[in-house]
Amino acid sequence: MATQITNTTELQAVNTILSIIGEAPVSSITTNIGSDVSIAKQILDESSVTMQSKGWNFNTEESYSLALDSNNKIPVPTNAIWVTTRSPNSTKKVIIRNGFLYDKENHTYTHSEAINVDMIILLPFTELPEFARRYIVTIAGRRFQARYLGSKELAGFTEQDEATALTTCEQLDAANEKQNILSNDISNRIIYRNSTRRYY
Repeated sequence: MATQITNTTELQAVNTILSIIGEAPVSSITTNIGSDVSIAKQILDESSVTMQSKGWNFNTEESYSLALDSNNKIPVPTNAIWVTTRSPNSTKKVIIRNGFLYDKENHTYTHSEAINVDMIILLPFTELPEFARRYIVTIAGRRFQARYLGSKELAGFTEQDEATALTTCEQLDAANEKQNILSNDISNRIIYRNSTRRYY
């Protein structure tokens, strides 16, 4: 029977990282784990946050309505790391602060209505597309190699591997977006920033 190839799991990712220092694969990353596994998992998580923080099509929520709570504050999802207002609230200047949407112009956490935003969120490793997982594993492998032993001679990932993984990630993420760069909201803000007319 043919082996079925599936998306990379966190366990497979950690075992790939461990293989760089010649460690045998482990069967679990949740119970009875040693220090090597713990460090590999930590660097994998760190690399995932670093990579996703740049903002990609796969982890950007567009025109997402954030609702008021009973105190007229707007809670932000705990996995959100960046927001910008979206029409019809495009002129509002807000940031995430203490888990809520903070109005920078009026210096307050309270709002009069729900606000539409574009939002970058952090996704669990298993919810990422495969091309993103592979890029994260490559970043984590190079970091693990450099920090754990600091050896350039180890048979790990190279800068070229990371550059190739990044290129693949950018190309596939852009292909998924299926959007004309001249028609999206952010581009219009840049193109027409000196005009009195609004195009978004």
